[in-house]
Amino acid sequence: MCRFLSQTYAVTLIAVHPKEEIKDKIRIIPFKRYHNLKFRILFGWLFMFFKAIKVNARIYHLHDPELIPCGILLRLFGKKVILDIHENIAEDLFDKPWIKRQKLVFNIFAFFEKIACKVFYIILAERSYEKRYLSKSKHISTVQNFCDTNFFEPFEKTEFKDTLNLFYIGIILENRGILQILEAINLLNKEGIRADFHCVGELYSDLDKKIKALEYYKEIENQIHFYGRMPLEEGYKMAKNMDIGLCLIWPMKNSIESYPTKLFEYMRCGLPIITSNFPLYREVIEENNCGVCIDPLDAQKLKKELIAMHMAVEKSELLAKNGKKTVFEKYDWKSQTPILSKVYDVLSR
Repeated sequence: MCRFLSQTYAVTLIAVHPKEEIKDKIRIIPFKRYHNLKFRILFGWLFMFFKAIKVNARIYHLHDPELIPCGILLRLFGKKVILDIHENIAEDLFDKPWIKRQKLVFNIFAFFEKIACKVFYIILAERSYEKRYLSKSKHISTVQNFCDTNFFEPFEKTEFKDTLNLFYIGIILENRGILQILEAINLLNKEGIRADFHCVGELYSDLDKKIKALEYYKEIENQIHFYGRMPLEEGYKMAKNMDIGLCLIWPMKNSIESYPTKLFEYMRCGLPIITSNFPLYREVIEENNCGVCIDPLDAQKLKKELIAMHMAVEKSELLAKNGKKTVFEKYDWKSQTPILSKVYDVLSR
């Protein structure tokens, strides 16, 4: 989005970043990542406000619901604010194990959400969110969070082998099927098949302890590779050497109704995919023959599908080819840019 907008506007990005720099015509201002959740929620938005107001921008585009108070303060200073909603925030609150007193947090969010819908321009990343927000805001557009095909071109896989390098990138939670993936790796070992799991992202909650407590952890320890949080382009450099992209999200209200952007990114990179068997995901993956959809809680089924892809390299290559073709035809970010342009044109007047 920033790269597209920078073709027309002077864009400043305030985000977690190692240093201040200008990249692809975008000025990047680093923002500290606060790991203490309470501190971040209580004060993070205020620190962001001080950085944001110094930029003196005409339009501020927020991507984090925690920054709604920051946006309200910016509106009081006469600034125009966009809130980009790319998850079912209200439902998602109940699926985050680290959030205590979830009902209270939900009520607080609903209060700020009501204000935001009245004073911000709302952009939705999914059609499914419209049923919640169309009645709440008069200034709203849906800009689906599809794949920037140009950005992912350097990470395209070109060579297919009979190895089993499994790839995941994103937030690392138990409800992302991590334990099921590790169980499947152990089951493969018992059949004399080695698989390596390459995982890019930040470990949340007590998942690290649960992984190390697995009775077979020592047997698979050298097959698990956690790289931590990385810039997107650094993480996806690995895709060229991966064999299968995994996205095994558990059935939750938010996940069932939302596209995981990593599906489109895996497809663009040329990775066959194994993902959850939700109707929305089937529509993308199975109807376009670029992977398989399974019960994300079934490690035995995952093992079976991993073996099937491992034993049929030519089929995996076909799945990957179909995925790339489908992204360009149906899920290319370029199809959404006219909608975003219209929003900015209106707000710039």
